[in-house]
Amino acid sequence: MSERLARLRTMMQEHELDAVVITHLSNRFYLSGFLAEDHPPDESAGHLVINQDRAVIVTSPIETENAGNQAPDFEIHAMSRETPGLAANDAIVLQSMGATRVGFEDSAILYKDFKTLRKQLGEDAKLVALGSAVDNLRKVKTADEIEALALALRITDEALAKVEPTIVAGETEKAVGWRIEQAFRELGADGPAFPTIVASGPNGALPHHPTGDRIIQEGEPIVIDMGAYIGGYCGDLTRTVWVGEPEPKLREIYQIVYRAIEAAEAGIKPGMTGKEADALARDVIADAGYGDQFIHSLGHGLGVRVHEGPSLSPRYNQPLEPGNVVTIEPGIYIPGWGGVRIEDVATITADGIDVFTTSPKRTV
Repeated sequence: MSERLARLRTMMQEHELDAVVITHLSNRFYLSGFLAEDHPPDESAGHLVINQDRAVIVTSPIETENAGNQAPDFEIHAMSRETPGLAANDAIVLQSMGATRVGFEDSAILYKDFKTLRKQLGEDAKLVALGSAVDNLRKVKTADEIEALALALRITDEALAKVEPTIVAGETEKAVGWRIEQAFRELGADGPAFPTIVASGPNGALPHHPTGDRIIQEGEPIVIDMGAYIGGYCGDLTRTVWVGEPEPKLREIYQIVYRAIEAAEAGIKPGMTGKEADALARDVIADAGYGDQFIHSLGHGLGVRVHEGPSLSPRYNQPLEPGNVVTIEPGIYIPGWGGVRIEDVATITADGIDVFTTSPKRTV
């Protein structure tokens, strides 16, 4: 964690900040290691208050022991009955630091907490919105993060290998999804990184279909999007499978998406923008006549959150860097019929990519 705090403190110097208040639960874990039970948006287990000399977790008395065990390099400030509320206690810590120019996460703070900070710190203090400055620290992964992600992705691959051969026509999407989540636990994961998606037949036209009671049929596409969660890090994997022989339309669409992911993985390299990476796959799909049916970006960053920076998107004009970890997931979605998506996870290297994902892709 010391390396991460050092990079945060460098960012603070660049913004001429005396201190920062970290309210985003993912950034709290990233910077401190403190994992706790949060119920966003209005029930947080704790905030961080950090200056150049001190790093403090502000939390409730019921979490102080957990915080101390998980974040031994941090001071623990427990709320009292006399001064309830995280923001009020953030202000106490900030005042003890003598901080008057304070950065805050404007996309991850309750308005009532912002008002509390502004009131208790007084007119002499200035609150500075940080935008994505803290989130951006997570874009380039450290060696220990790469190791943590590799474990989450290995468990994800193993879970699919365990469950995919058991899928049969006549069972529900929910039955398959439940077996996948059971496999995560049996393989040592803390649970799923997100609700497992099993989208059969026409449900596959919805990229984020909520797994339901539809009965799986032979020959139709079954889009499975899944990821294990362990040690604070997320796996992510999508495969399109089928029972029996694939119908002709599935053969056609699957081959296009397969060519698209192959083109992207062969061409992505550091220095190209997210927009340029997206085009590698999007052009293949557009040339096949299905450009309007590729309705999302090619990929996103992966780490302590399932979706984080950088983005492989037509709107992302920043360059990719070695150490970025991204999903590569082209798809085609046809309402009333279904969809095909294939997803791998890769890290950007000095001269290309290194694909973590080992799950085989079907061929037709």
